[in-house]
Amino acid sequence: TRAPLNSATFRQLLWKGINRTNVVSAFLSGHGSAAQFPISPVSSLYPADLEERFSHDDFTSGLAATGYTADRTLTLLVNSENDFKVSVANYLAETFTANGVPVTVQALSWEEYAAALAAGEFDLYYGEVKLTADWDLSSLLGTGGALNYGGWADERTDQLLTSFAASTDRAAAASTLCSYLKAQAPILPVCFKSTSVLMQNNVLEGLTPTMAEPFYNLSSCTIHLRED
Repeated sequence: TRAPLNSATFRQLLWKGINRTNVVSAFLSGHGSAAQFPISPVSSLYPADLEERFSHDDFTSGLAATGYTADRTLTLLVNSENDFKVSVANYLAETFTANGVPVTVQALSWEEYAAALAAGEFDLYYGEVKLTADWDLSSLLGTGGALNYGGWADERTDQLLTSFAASTDRAAAASTLCSYLKAQAPILPVCFKSTSVLMQNNVLEGLTPTMAEPFYNLSSCTIHLRED
């Protein structure tokens, strides 16, 4: 609600100014998929045709065209207890600052971070959201949503969220929703994180890890123990 973030044009420029591929490769060691929209890129609903190639020049020229002047430094909150998140937040802040939008990182303990979000004491925050398998975004972007810390309240967004949930043509509904989110940029999606289970060759057979449980259904696995 505060300038300059109350401008959809400015928010969209920030959306364009994130090198998501670099974030995943440099700071998450490849454990993730760059995403410009809040739907996993491995989902058939992900609107790949709406993606834009990252361009440093497009960001700087677009910013210049708006006549933006840096009247104040924006604050980007992050949870200090996760080194990966702090690294990404610092990278984003440095990138925006180098391109004319001063941003400083405020790394807080989890309790302080959660309290600051609940109180709305931030300009931007870097966080992680776990979505349900139907990609329901209502808690994140719906008016009054439990995770809608930015207070985004937009009638058109609410309508599109409802249509997406009820549509029989979910791909079309997802595309319409994401196209609108791209224009308004109430959030700046970065990536969908992935996790890995590493093991020695020929030790474990049949492991089927899930995001929530890396050793899911372990009782059905075959474990080969070497005798000394």
